Amino acid sequence: MAQDTSSAENDVLNPPTETASEIVVTGSRIVRRDFESSSPIVTVDDSLLQQSSTAAVESNLNKLPQFTPTLDAPTDGGDIQPTARNTPGAATVALRGLGSNRTLVLIDGRRGTPSNASNVVDINSIPSAALERVEVISGGASATYGADAVAGVVNFIMRKDFEGLELDAQANVTQEGDGFEYQVSGIMGTDFDDGRGNISLSFSTNDRNASYRKDRDYFLDYWADPSIDGTGFFPYRPGINLGFTSAPDPTVMNAIFDQASGPISPAGTLIYANPDGTVFSGFDPAGVPGAYRNKIVDGYNYKLLDNGQLGTNFTDAMLVLPLKRYNMYARGNYELNDWIGVFAQGLFSKVSTRTVQEPSPVTGGWTAFVDYDPNNPQNDLPSEIVQILNSRRTLITPAQGSPGQADYVPAVYGAPGSAASDPFQIFQMMPFNRTSDTDVYTYNMTVGLEGTIPSTDWTWEVFGSQGETETTVIQRGFASLQRYRTLINAPNFGEGFSATGNAEFGGFGGATATCTSGLNPFSGDPISEDCLEAIRANVKTKSVMKQSIWEANLQGGLFDMPAGQLRGAFGASYRSTDYEFQNDTLTTQGQSFQEQVLGLYPSGNSEGKITVKEVYGELLVPLLHDIPGIKKLGSGPIKLLAWGMIG
Repeated sequence: MAQDTSSAENDVLNPPTETASEIVVTGSRIVRRDFESSSPIVTVDDSLLQQSSTAAVESNLNKLPQFTPTLDAPTDGGDIQPTARNTPGAATVALRGLGSNRTLVLIDGRRGTPSNASNVVDINSIPSAALERVEVISGGASATYGADAVAGVVNFIMRKDFEGLELDAQANVTQEGDGFEYQVSGIMGTDFDDGRGNISLSFSTNDRNASYRKDRDYFLDYWADPSIDGTGFFPYRPGINLGFTSAPDPTVMNAIFDQASGPISPAGTLIYANPDGTVFSGFDPAGVPGAYRNKIVDGYNYKLLDNGQLGTNFTDAMLVLPLKRYNMYARGNYELNDWIGVFAQGLFSKVSTRTVQEPSPVTGGWTAFVDYDPNNPQNDLPSEIVQILNSRRTLITPAQGSPGQADYVPAVYGAPGSAASDPFQIFQMMPFNRTSDTDVYTYNMTVGLEGTIPSTDWTWEVFGSQGETETTVIQRGFASLQRYRTLINAPNFGEGFSATGNAEFGGFGGATATCTSGLNPFSGDPISEDCLEAIRANVKTKSVMKQSIWEANLQGGLFDMPAGQLRGAFGASYRSTDYEFQNDTLTTQGQSFQEQVLGLYPSGNSEGKITVKEVYGELLVPLLHDIPGIKKLGSGPIKLLAWGMIG
C-alpha cells in the first residue's frame, strides 16, 4: 500500500491517486485495480531529485526514514580497500539497516547489473535523466523476488513513451565554498508509425568536487572534544617500539618519565618523539592511560582525552567524495499487432571516484627493525631515545623459565652482555595519504516481447538481459615494505643511498634507486622525491561482473469468488552470474613472498559462477471482504527455486 504522507511531503513522497486503470505494484506481479500490497510501499517521484542540491540519487533516498545511510558512498571516504565484495566509492542503498546486499535494486522491475560479488548495484549507474519515480518496498519481499530482497526492494522506474526534448542543468556549492557540483542532462523521444512505436534517448554528466571535514566548525568541535575518541589510528610522530625480550632499564625510564604514576614496566611500550627531540608516550610506562610528556596537543591534530589518553585526528578526511559520472540510456518499443509488442532498452555508465585514508603506518606486520651499535651509531637519533636504547637488557619472564618475577640479564645495568646493540623496532608514518581511484564501467541490454491474450485480461512478458560491470582501482600513496626496510636500515636512514637491481648482470631489467635525503623520521626535514620514488608502490586491481537473465511472466484473472476475483501470476527465470576479482601481484594473499605493500592488507583473488533457476507462483485469493472487523483478507505468494554455485 502506498504510504500516506502529510501535505508538506506530497511533492516528494506521492502515493498514487486511485483510478480505475490496472497497475502492477512493486512487491507483487499481479495486476490489480487497487493499490493494496502486503508489504509497505513508498513512491518517490522525480521532484525529490529536482528540488535537491545534489544529483546523487542515493543521497536523496537516504533522507527517507526507511534507509540507513551509514555506509553510503559520499560519507564513506576512508574506504580504500578493494576486495571481491567491496568497491571503494560505490553508492549503495540499505533498507532497515540490514545491509546493501540484502536490499534488491531493480530497474523497471528487472534486476540491475551488480558491481561486485556481494551482488549490490552501484546506484551511480542509474540514468537519473530518464528516471520517472522510485518505488520502495520497506518490508521483506523475498517470496516474490528472492532471498536477496530480505530487507526490501528499491525499484527505479524509467520514463516510457517520452515525446519531445527536455534539457536540464543544475549547479551548487556548499555554504563553505567547496564541494562544487554540476549536472547537465537531457532526454528526447518521439513516436513513430502512427503511435505504434516510440524511441527515446537520454544522457547526463555529473561532476562533483570533494568537501572536507576540516572546513566545518562542527567537525572542529568534534575533533577538540575530549570526551570523543580521535578519528585517526596512530600519532603522526615517529618513535620506537620497545619489545618484550629486551627492555630499557627501569632507572633510565623512571628518570625520563618522572611523572609516571606507578612501577615502571616499559616492555612492549611505544615511545614517540616530540618535535624538540624529547620523548613521550600515550601510556604511562606502567600501562596506565596517560599521554605523558607530550608537546603536541593542539586540539586539532591531537587532543588529550578525558581518560588521559592521546587522541589523534585524521584532518584530511573527506565529507563528500569527488565524483565524475557519465550516463546514457536508450529505450524503444513497438506494437507488432494488437496483442504483441517488442521492447528494448540499454544503459551505459562510467563512474570515477576517489577515496582517501591516513598514511601507512610502519607498525605491526609492516614493522621494520633497524641495526644499532651504541659504540658506533650509524643514525642520528634524539638523545633520550639513545639513552633508552643504550639501557636495554634481555628480559627473562617466568614463562621463559625464570621463577618469580621477570629478571634482567645481566642483572646489573651497564654490565657486559646487555641488549643495547640489538636492532630496534622503528615506528613511522609515511609522508603521503593513501588513496584509491576507482573507475566503474557498466552496461546493460534488455530485449523482450510483451502482450496480452485475446479475449482475456491476461498479460505476458518474455525478456532476456545481458549486463557487465568492469571495475578498475588504482591505489596510490603506498610503499614497498621490502624497499622501505632496505632504505631505513642503510646508514643515516638511507641518506645518499644508491643501488641497482640485478647488479650481477649489469642491472638487466632492474631499476636504479637513489635517496638523497634519507628516510630519517626524527629530523623533521622533508623527504626528497627520489627517496619517495625508491619506495613507492602503486597497485592496481580489476574485477569483472557479468550477468545474464532470461525470464517469462504471465498473469491474469482465474475466476470469480464470493469475496472477489481469484488472480494469479506465474513465471520462470534463469539467471547466471560470473565474477572475477584480480589483485595486484603485490597484494595477492600468498602470492608475493619477497615484496609486500606497506599499509594495505593482502586479499585473495576470486573467481566464480552462480546460476539460479526459479519457478514462481502467486495467487491473490480474496478470502473475506467487507465484513464486520475485516475490510479485506487475502493470501500471499509462493516461490520454488533451484540454484548452483561454482568457484
